[in-house]
Amino acid sequence: MLEFAGAVKLTFSAAAIVSILAVLTVRQRSGLQIAWAIFCAGLAAVMIRDVFPDYTGPFAAILAITGCASCSCFWLVSRGIFRADVGFGLPQAILVGGIFAPSVINQLLVGASAEQIIGDAGLTAVLAATSSFQSMLSSTVLVLAFWEGIRSWTKSEPPAERRLRIGFLASYGTCVSVCVMLLDHGDTTRFDAGTIALAQALCALLIFVAAGFAVVWRQRHPLPVAANDTERMTSRAASDSAPSAEERALGQWVRQRVEADRLFLDPDLKVATLARRLREPDYRVSRAITLGLGERNFNRFINRYRIDHASALLSDPAQAEASILDIALESGFASIGPFNRAFKEQTGLTPRAFRQHGPGPKPGCGIAPAERAATS
Repeated sequence: MLEFAGAVKLTFSAAAIVSILAVLTVRQRSGLQIAWAIFCAGLAAVMIRDVFPDYTGPFAAILAITGCASCSCFWLVSRGIFRADVGFGLPQAILVGGIFAPSVINQLLVGASAEQIIGDAGLTAVLAATSSFQSMLSSTVLVLAFWEGIRSWTKSEPPAERRLRIGFLASYGTCVSVCVMLLDHGDTTRFDAGTIALAQALCALLIFVAAGFAVVWRQRHPLPVAANDTERMTSRAASDSAPSAEERALGQWVRQRVEADRLFLDPDLKVATLARRLREPDYRVSRAITLGLGERNFNRFINRYRIDHASALLSDPAQAEASILDIALESGFASIGPFNRAFKEQTGLTPRAFRQHGPGPKPGCGIAPAERAATS
């Protein structure tokens, strides 16, 4: 039984490593995906340590410290699944850091042969104290991970969302009950070591599968950001004038998708629509456009593409018989009024005057503002 449990754990560890590699191949990784990858690393470390408990090689300390991520980062994974705005602030950093700190301290004490300074009894007392502190924080985040799944549960949520919550909470609650309450703190004299090891491996596997499914589902069906959250994040973005490297990269990704898929031709395109297509929160897309690309706002950004497209049509002899309204509609505008205003604001001419006289060099269809400036 022990051999079979070990095989399950090693196979499970390989699956966790594959999940990490899958996340690394994603160009724009969300906070949820990053937390999931770290959780998988911690889970793989725990499984490997269980299979090789007597290993004392150079990676033993790394495995011990990395294993802490299986508990702390699962809470962050749960937050990412059930919260639209996943913030990582000081409270989260304190809890996560508090779980890692005892393992780091223990490894440093053992590696530095601290028993020669404080004695064997002193070292044992310190290790016991740090382990107790770590267990307390680990229990806290286990409860918080479960709480994330029920804190925002409402009767009005879609059936698919309700099934996701029920499946996640049922699998997680069952596994925690078996592993923590029964195997760790219950009477295990009725079970042999092989049965206990297999039960632990199967519980970990169930959590891995259930959480992995929830992560993939959430990436495909992101939660809508509440209006107050969007306003708060937009306000924060406006107050921060220096774009980060991540915002610039996301801005370039937004630009590529808008150009490649010609999304600007959709008259119903909004920030929320674009964010869902990119599987990013609304506020991050808005921030990437205003800070990463330096645009005034989303509408101005999209209208630049639409006006460039309309300018090309107005300059095309094959479109000479098309009405201004037809060109406006074909360029992504829903009506003639906004088209006329946006066109004159960008080109200095009305669409009719542009068609009759032209401004000289014509803007290219679908060329981004920054690229047009770079080539001028």
